[in-house]
Amino acid sequence: MSGVFYSFPPIASVKISTRLAKLSVEGQRKFVLHAQAMKAANTLPSPINHIFVDFENVHEVDPAVIGNKAVKFTLLVGPRQSKLEVPLVEQLLKHPDSAKMVRLTSSGRNALDFALAYYVGRAVVADPTGSFHIVSKDKGYDPLIAHLQTKHIRARRHDSFDTLDFAAPAKLPTPNPPAAAPKLKAQSRSKIQPSILDERTTKVLEHLRMPSSTRPKYRKKLVSFVVACLGHKITEAEALNVVEKLRRAGHLAIGEKGAVTYRL
Repeated sequence: MSGVFYSFPPIASVKISTRLAKLSVEGQRKFVLHAQAMKAANTLPSPINHIFVDFENVHEVDPAVIGNKAVKFTLLVGPRQSKLEVPLVEQLLKHPDSAKMVRLTSSGRNALDFALAYYVGRAVVADPTGSFHIVSKDKGYDPLIAHLQTKHIRARRHDSFDTLDFAAPAKLPTPNPPAAAPKLKAQSRSKIQPSILDERTTKVLEHLRMPSSTRPKYRKKLVSFVVACLGHKITEAEALNVVEKLRRAGHLAIGEKGAVTYRL
């Protein structure tokens, strides 16, 4: 073993170092490669989720997804559409680097569909490892989705924002631990905790759980409820973000028409 050296993390205990010293050079090499692969798998960045909204087809847009670090958002608007909700406009203006609106200047059969396909294609070329989401009830996009999938591009169509889910971080294949690797004493692990809600969201959840609470039946009413619950100290966009956190934590579900189902 003379002339061969391997460096291990400083947290390695004396017992671990003693056991590793008993391994052969090949055994140590396999152990180091395995540790490096595990570290790399846990540090890969999350893929970017590119969201394209056919606003002529889907009018209910969830502003809470705008501003997410793993999201690039494109809203495509037809030439005859002139009304957008204030919370949506606020989010678009607040995050110009990751969100944009494309308004067509001329109308025509499937004009917006072709424009959306163009922007999807540009995004795929720029970020082939990303995930691509088209929000539209129009099944005419399905052949495009199928074609992208044959090219190993992650792409999906969603009827609404309720079915929108983001891609998890990619992971490198992890090699099997070497047979000669030592069995290290497992450190005590705390039980896995559910996702922790922030102070605002927790306060709203506790209020909704109160027996005397009148729970709003629709999302717009729920947003107003959240604003009032927090003393009118937040904007509608921030209230929408609270509602989205509750939905992602599984405490409520929102239907296509905005109906709210509680799971408190």
